[in-house]
This record gives sequence, structure tokens and C-alpha cells, in this order.
Amino acid sequence: MSNQHSKLEQTGAFDAVIVGAGFAGMYMLHRLRGMGLSVRVFEAGSGVGGTWYWNRYPGARCDVESMQYSYQFSEELQQEWVWSERYAPQPEILRYANHVADRFDLRGDIQFGTRVPGSLCLPAAVGKMQ
Repeated sequence: MSNQHSKLEQTGAFDAVIVGAGFAGMYMLHRLRGMGLSVRVFEAGSGVGGTWYWNRYPGARCDVESMQYSYQFSEELQQEWVWSERYAPQPEILRYANHVADRFDLRGDIQFGTRVPGSLCLPAAVGKMQ
């Protein structure tokens, strides 16, 4: 862990805060880190995947082609992941989300088991979350 990351952990000061480690939250984390920003994701669950983490009922699967769930920002990622079905079942989509989190080392900036009951934006501190 870098000194900067350790300092941010202690102060709770981040350039950006993301609520949820679903597909959009993981993508935003990846993009913002790529811009050199310090980011913290707050996720209520104990794992990534959002909808695909929480909805584990029998027969759950996507209603769009699996390729639509593939992130387009990395050609390497697209080449290394092969979907087993045209319309992937929930367990496979969740495996993909976990693969992405591991492949891009996203978990270190995600605080699991944390709910965000609300936020407050103060006019004098535009862009700051309390």
C-alpha cells in the first residue's frame, strides 16, 4: 500500500466516491484511477457484481447477448474471456465480474459491507461529500 493510499485511508479524503461495485461502479473506478484520481467505492455486499451478486435465483440470466456485458475498454480482456452461452446465466456473469475485479486489481479501492444511507453536498464545498 502506498503512502498516499494509506493517508487517504486515514483521512477519508478522496477525489471521487462511488456507491456500488456493480458493472458501472467497477468501470467508473477503473476510469477514474486511470485519470490518476483517488477513489473509494462503497459496496453493501461482500463482493462485486451488483445485480448479479444479489440476484441468485434459479434460472437468472441476462436478457441481452453476453457480449453486451463485456467491457470494451480492454482488448486483452475481451480476448481472454469466452462466454459459454449466447445469453449467459447469472453464475457466469458473476464470474466475469470477479475476473474483471481481479484482472484490474479493483478490490483494493472497494470497501465492502458498507451501506451509504445518504450524502450531503454543502454549497460552500461544491464537489465535496460529507
